[in-house]
Amino acid sequence: MESNNPFLKPPRSRGSHTKGDFYMSAGIHGSILLLLLLIGFIAGSRDVIPMGGGEFVSVEMIVLDTGDIPAEAEFIPEEIPVEIEEVQEEITEVIEESVESEVVEVVEVQEETEAVEVQEEVTPQQSTEFIGVGSEGEAGSGAPGPASYEGRVFSAIRRNFRTSVNPTQSYRISFTVNLDGSHSHEILRTSGDNGFDRAVTHALNSASIPPIPPGRTSPVNMQIEFFGPES
Repeated sequence: MESNNPFLKPPRSRGSHTKGDFYMSAGIHGSILLLLLLIGFIAGSRDVIPMGGGEFVSVEMIVLDTGDIPAEAEFIPEEIPVEIEEVQEEITEVIEESVESEVVEVVEVQEETEAVEVQEEVTPQQSTEFIGVGSEGEAGSGAPGPASYEGRVFSAIRRNFRTSVNPTQSYRISFTVNLDGSHSHEILRTSGDNGFDRAVTHALNSASIPPIPPGRTSPVNMQIEFFGPES
């Protein structure tokens, strides 16, 4: 029965499709595919690049030891500390030997200096110049110090010399005191006047020569010259 309603669409037969239905189906499927691709891209990006405040994947690099050690990084053998100790011991020995050598040298120098000082005290240098004695027994130039042994011997000789004779020349002798205490003199030159010569002989014979001091190693020898009153 036919309807007179102008707005009523004619019924479609089953199995018939229009272009609109095709376009709609293609759009729906395309949208779903695009959404899946977008979701996959976003999920893959989260595994590589950390997003602000979001979770991120931390990757650590682990290097496995292959057992090959470069020559520059080889472990220092234990023998090196032993060698260092040996070097230190050698240096210490050298320093000790040097110090001992210097100490020995200083001691030797001190001993030599002391020996020289003692020798100078015990054995004064013998003077080759004549020691003068005046007509009243006074000491002239070059006389030894009164505290020395030579000074005591010289004082003993000149103490008893007195003369008023004025000779033409002085009287010279070489006076010696031996280590055993004995003494003697050698006449080097007479005055040429018997009276003056007797005065000198008297002074020498009456001189009380002091004994040799202990420790003396050489005799005493002095050159003495006697003068008259106007010489």
